[in-house]
Amino acid sequence: MSGINVTELNASLGAYLRTRKNILIGQVSLGADFEKRFEVMEGVEDELPLPRLEVGDLVQPGRTGTWNPTNNALGFKARIAKARSMKVDLVLTPSDLYKTWLGALRKPGTKVTDLPFEKFIFDHIISKARENVYLNAIYKGTYDAAGGTPGATMDGWLKLIADEITANNLSPIATGAITATNVEDKLLAVYDGLHEAVKNTPTQMKVNAQIFDWYIRNQRKVYGGAGDYTGVETTLFGANCELIREPGLGTSQRVICTPKANMVYVLDSLRSSNNITTEVEKRDINLMMDFNGGVQFKEVNDKVLAVNDQA
Repeated sequence: MSGINVTELNASLGAYLRTRKNILIGQVSLGADFEKRFEVMEGVEDELPLPRLEVGDLVQPGRTGTWNPTNNALGFKARIAKARSMKVDLVLTPSDLYKTWLGALRKPGTKVTDLPFEKFIFDHIISKARENVYLNAIYKGTYDAAGGTPGATMDGWLKLIADEITANNLSPIATGAITATNVEDKLLAVYDGLHEAVKNTPTQMKVNAQIFDWYIRNQRKVYGGAGDYTGVETTLFGANCELIREPGLGTSQRVICTPKANMVYVLDSLRSSNNITTEVEKRDINLMMDFNGGVQFKEVNDKVLAVNDQA
């Protein structure tokens, strides 16, 4: 079965050859600058240990002539980031496109496997693949080796958080449902859950698109402005925190507040998903993409990671 569906195109064109313009319109796919939203680590083919050093209290009153070394002051722990394999398989039948007005472009000697506007098609496939991972896997994914959807490719951050709460490694802050009227108080409550040492450094708070929009509209209504607002991010008023509009959260009201560097996206290469392999089989073109990716927190505890009680 071909990966190209021209049913609607043929229906629109009817039996007439309409005037051809040099216009190609593609579906808008949601891109993401991952490096702005979390730490990206390339070159990971399988697993990557994320070691961290925990340092206890060291300083004590000075007393001449005494030696009192602190025991177990330094502790090493490590979490594991898993880059799981993902793929795209498509069968393209170029001759299907020549049944439309594109047949007018066909020149003598054209092969049946010649694909019109190849770069245009491939760029949109790549863009859509990235959108699939972003919207369905990075936050909302639950790994299922036998699955067949983008969401089955990895455990996303929502799944990781839920598992850590179940394991009593995180204590979610009780916010209840977030609404247009209580949004500011609820977000500040989550931020206030961070340790003071962490709040003294820049942090990020990821919220779904609806919560972000509520916050911006509330700020404009109450204060007459929305701070340093760029359309997808703003400063959380009264906090050392950047509020991020995160479409990857979908409709989840889970609020995630932590330093940017604590959220890690591992992959084999940022450019690997650009590599499309093709092979000609009879009159078809088999298209393949293979790449690895996954997410993980470097550190999970109530000091450095604050979340609320909404799934």
